[in-house]
Amino acid sequence: MTDMIALEQLTKNYPGQARPAVDKLDLTIPEGEIVILVGPSGCGKTTTLKMINRIIEPSSGIIRLQGEDVTRADPDELRRRIGYVIQQVGLFPHQTIGRNIAAVPRLLGWSRQRIADRLDELLHLVGMDPATYLGRYPKELSGGQRQRIGVARALAADPPVMLMDEPFGALDPISRERLQNEFLRLQGQIGKTIVFVTHDIDEAIKMGDRIAILREGSTVAQYDTPETVLAAPADDFVKEFIGSGASLKGLGLARVREVSLADWPTSQISAGREAARRALDSSDHGWVLLLDEQRRPVRWVEARALQGEGSLDRVGLEVRAIVEPTATLVGALESMLGSRVGVVVVVDGSGAFLGTIDMRVIMSAVEVMRAAAHKRVLDDRRRVRAGQEPPANAIAAQ
Repeated sequence: MTDMIALEQLTKNYPGQARPAVDKLDLTIPEGEIVILVGPSGCGKTTTLKMINRIIEPSSGIIRLQGEDVTRADPDELRRRIGYVIQQVGLFPHQTIGRNIAAVPRLLGWSRQRIADRLDELLHLVGMDPATYLGRYPKELSGGQRQRIGVARALAADPPVMLMDEPFGALDPISRERLQNEFLRLQGQIGKTIVFVTHDIDEAIKMGDRIAILREGSTVAQYDTPETVLAAPADDFVKEFIGSGASLKGLGLARVREVSLADWPTSQISAGREAARRALDSSDHGWVLLLDEQRRPVRWVEARALQGEGSLDRVGLEVRAIVEPTATLVGALESMLGSRVGVVVVVDGSGAFLGTIDMRVIMSAVEVMRAAAHKRVLDDRRRVRAGQEPPANAIAAQ
């Protein structure tokens, strides 16, 4: 795996401060991965991020992008090679959504047709209809929609690298969860190299391929996969920063798509009561899941509610606990706790039924993760006893 970004002895000193904000940081960012910078307030994570595209100039050290030393390159040219997304989005309020997204392509001299094609592509990519949104202004959008446009703008010139500074921090929990899932789905398509700053260890675990936990001065306490950080914290600082509930946090690592879904009796709502009764009678469950013509979940219905005649459109309970395969198991568990049926329904991108998740699925996943984490720790200990180097991605501060 090649490194997209390499930071070598990167340092930032501010006048009047006794210690550097960033102190001789060495860090490599692999191509195509999301690397999270996380740590307590004042540890220098945002300063580090801004030095990568030289919004903040480093005092010393080297920044390499695709092997090229860009420390003293033209900063404007550098920034056009790097997408940038911030918490408050930073859209130009007096410009339409179309002109906001096209800002960098216009600077690069793209033709009108090329820009128009790219706008159409990007808005579809982030799940927004070009005909509806291109001519609108930022004030006409919700917070989540503005954040999507911020991501689209960062992708406009197809940069190899994206920097994201707490991009979902200003959103309400529901919008934040939804956008995190959508962004992970998007990353599965575009495969960008992303450096992502957050103060939230749960977000870091969910979003990152690797996590760099930073002490004061952007000193690396541990740099590893989320699984290893949870299973084998490098020291007491990392352990304290992770906090309690490592098993629950571990559910934030597993995606719904990675587990075997539970079966459930279903019936098309248009097929009527008798078909629903047959589906329910052939199972050991107390509820049948009614689907529409596109196999989208509509209602939960108990056996006693299937007596009599008439339409099923208003019988039973509306299906509300729904997740997609990109959701984490902790997200599925949270949805499940709000379900009167005790299960969460899994649907594909079009909303069609795929299966269900219940507590048996969750507990089975926890046991698998515990066993895998225990094996990793034992393997690392054997390497140390044998005098071998620890895994290449297990980097802790010296």
